[in-house]
Amino acid sequence: MDAHLLQDVKNAEGCRLKAYKDSLGYWTIGYGHLLDQDKDWQGYTITQDNAEAWLINDLQETYLRCTHLPEWASLDTLCRQNAIIELMFNMGGKWLKFYKTRLDISHQDWKSAHDDLLNSLWAQQVGKARSERIAKYLLEGYYE
Repeated sequence: MDAHLLQDVKNAEGCRLKAYKDSLGYWTIGYGHLLDQDKDWQGYTITQDNAEAWLINDLQETYLRCTHLPEWASLDTLCRQNAIIELMFNMGGKWLKFYKTRLDISHQDWKSAHDDLLNSLWAQQVGKARSERIAKYLLEGYYE
């Protein structure tokens, strides 16, 4: 697991050891780990070690899903790959609806990918810090 990706996601998601409903009403715990939505998780808690292990597992599963995306082959740096992994982790299947941004990436049009990502509802929802950081990773392709 890439340490930079892991730290970025930890910083962006924050960690909550008690189950809560996220902004869309989904039961969540740890670093954005979705729980079984058919159960009531009120009062359920985990340890920090659980949160860390679930995050690593969730990111590994997300990585595997990303490798099947058509745009994956165009991601020429680890930084850009991690940007897509974080986007898929955060958005889930909603990333698949970012047709224009994904096409920009497939064409390695990093400026358009950057701009399209920042001109989305997602960018408004997650906030300036996270959206600008990920868009910059796509644009520049490297970490500072």
